[in-house]
Amino acid sequence: MRKAAKLGGPGIILLLATAGCSADDGKAGSNPSDGGAANGGASDGGPVSGNIEYLALGDSIAYGENIFVPDTKEARPNGDAFVGYPDLIGPEAFDGHYANLGCPGVTTASYLSLDGVDNGCRAFQEKMGYTLHVPYTGTQADKAREILRNNPIRLVTISLGGNDLLHALNDCTDLTPDDSAAALQCAIAALPQLLTDGAANLTEVVKQIREDYDGELIYVNLYSNYPSTEPATFAINGWNGKMAPVFEGANAEIADAFAAFQAEAEAADGDPCAAGLLVPNPTEGESPACDVHPSEKGARLLADTIEAVPGFAP
Repeated sequence: MRKAAKLGGPGIILLLATAGCSADDGKAGSNPSDGGAANGGASDGGPVSGNIEYLALGDSIAYGENIFVPDTKEARPNGDAFVGYPDLIGPEAFDGHYANLGCPGVTTASYLSLDGVDNGCRAFQEKMGYTLHVPYTGTQADKAREILRNNPIRLVTISLGGNDLLHALNDCTDLTPDDSAAALQCAIAALPQLLTDGAANLTEVVKQIREDYDGELIYVNLYSNYPSTEPATFAINGWNGKMAPVFEGANAEIADAFAAFQAEAEAADGDPCAAGLLVPNPTEGESPACDVHPSEKGARLLADTIEAVPGFAP
């Protein structure tokens, strides 16, 4: 997550930064020197291998982003260091036959269209595209369709929504950068329409997937990277509640990342950072204490939550 906005009112901090934004095995990466693609995929110009069984769609949560890694070629020579939950499930349950299309910053709108409101995926593709686990220059929807039509897919997971919330919050903060109370009111006022638009976009996402695939489809809902009592947590839970019927009506299942993170963080007073679920700041004492993205422990928890869904059967 490259840009996170805090809205401080009297005792209120709002951070709707839960899922991937950014400027960026045989496992989970490709080397820019050879132009190859990883985990079973291919670049837009090459053929897609016919042995992909698990397709992971989404943002930086799927990608495995870490904001503390600089956006330079030296620090990011490829995608190998960025391990999202698909990069755990793929080798473990599908013998490495998987494709992780996660793109930091993608929204429900920019997943579908190059003209859709975006929170950093387009810029990431242009600047750091060689570090995508499966390189592609068009929309994620188009790449997903290509893979679905050419491979024996048995599982599709989706992680989308956090960037919709974050983009709206950042817009409000930009309007009144010196008035956090006004920005907070702006974000609250924008939430109902944001939820409506997000549900409409995800309905189209699922519709397109179902045109080519009728197997197991799992939506990984949004976890909160803030303590359970913060307003952001309630807003995120509101998103999850609005999106649930979209998937329930499409013969899909939900991996409840929100509940999983809440339960794991309970022993740390509801704080996922203190519970070790988020990537810690490598410089002790500096703010933020944690990245909004999952740590190794957090990614493992997401993978376990997906694997516990009743329909998960590699």
